Amino acid sequence: MVLIARKRYHIWLLKAYFKKLKKTILTSLILGVFAFFAGYLLLQFYLSPLLERKVEKIGYAGVYDLKNLPEEKVYDLSEGLTKIDQTGEIKPSLAYKWEIKDQGKKYIFYLKKNINFHNGKEFTAETLNLNFKDVQKKVLDKYKVEYDLKNPYSPFLSQVSKPIFIDNLSGVGAYKLNKIDFNAGFVKSLTIQNTKDKSSKKIINFYSTQESLKLAFLLGEVDKITGVKNLSIKDKSFKEWKNVKIEKYINYNQLITIFYNNNDQHLQDKKLRQALNYALPEEFNQGERAYSPIPPNSIYYSQTPNYQISDISIAKTLLENNEVDKELELTTTEEYKDVAKIIQQRWKSLGVKTKIKVVNEIPSSFQILLYSFKVRKDPDQYTIWHSNQVNNITHYRNLRIDKLLEDGRSISDINKRVDIYADFQKYLIDDVPASFLYFPYEYNIYKK
Repeated sequence: MVLIARKRYHIWLLKAYFKKLKKTILTSLILGVFAFFAGYLLLQFYLSPLLERKVEKIGYAGVYDLKNLPEEKVYDLSEGLTKIDQTGEIKPSLAYKWEIKDQGKKYIFYLKKNINFHNGKEFTAETLNLNFKDVQKKVLDKYKVEYDLKNPYSPFLSQVSKPIFIDNLSGVGAYKLNKIDFNAGFVKSLTIQNTKDKSSKKIINFYSTQESLKLAFLLGEVDKITGVKNLSIKDKSFKEWKNVKIEKYINYNQLITIFYNNNDQHLQDKKLRQALNYALPEEFNQGERAYSPIPPNSIYYSQTPNYQISDISIAKTLLENNEVDKELELTTTEEYKDVAKIIQQRWKSLGVKTKIKVVNEIPSSFQILLYSFKVRKDPDQYTIWHSNQVNNITHYRNLRIDKLLEDGRSISDINKRVDIYADFQKYLIDDVPASFLYFPYEYNIYKK
């Protein structure tokens, strides 16, 4: 009976307590529920996105292995002894100065101190893992290294701008490699981490084609895609998307070019090549018009006498005594088919018939080829235009050009090189072994 009485007493006490503090309890309960949902929404829609922004997901088109990763991605991970600015000038990087001796065959680099690789090893002349074929490396002291070349080679200062790594891509850059995923031996993705802010990461996913790159962006696999060739996507344009930010830039590392087979019975005639060149459009929607194999932002660029001259009347005058009675064949890939059609129409107005041949791979022989070539920051183009080089696909032969190319890669003095490459451009462009069309526009596309 006593237990029952106590139980009733406690129940009465609770009822009285609840009756007295009912408003306070209900208010606290409502505020608690409100606080819970407000906190959830704050985390879900404000804090989480802020945290996720520190992980940047980037898409890039191309098939790569560890030996040929995109240059701009590798420079996040490390640096070279030198670096090259946008104008082609050589600047100090991990080497704070250098000396060139023995008529350009000996390079001595003085290394910066107190620099460590991401794995903790100190950067010294001994740990400097930068070697070249037919070049001997000598350690002079802990922070001084010498490279001995068999022959003078002025582009060597550009070559040592290559990022330096040891032990599984351990570099000295602002980011370090966290993870790498492969697919059939090729790099599928890289995860790199900011060395100063460990919560800041970049995940770089690689896609085999431009179309798969764009699709990945649409599906939300990445927040940004770089190196996009055009803005078309599923019969539409990225410009139509309101939640997308687009950055347009000029890729001066690639030059779309018409290569003429200088061994061809028709194209051996310089006047015909000049006529075809003068008949080309003044501009291309696909990129910035080019009139030289060296980009206009380079200190080695020089405007030649026929700069920006596109004139059908001049072209017709050159062809007055040289009518082309045979249809020319212009070979290209699917990527440049539309550009080929523009050229076909321009040459038609000149009275020259052109057949377009679309191929999957660059053929070993052709009459005229529309394609691109990689333009390096150093002006040396010896392998492309010198008469004894296998990569001289135009079969171009000019002893003056040969000598200029030989001098350009053997003389270290910048001012002398500027003069040499001014002459190189003047005589090459007048000879027209190829027509230089444009440096392509490319795009970076972000989610807003």
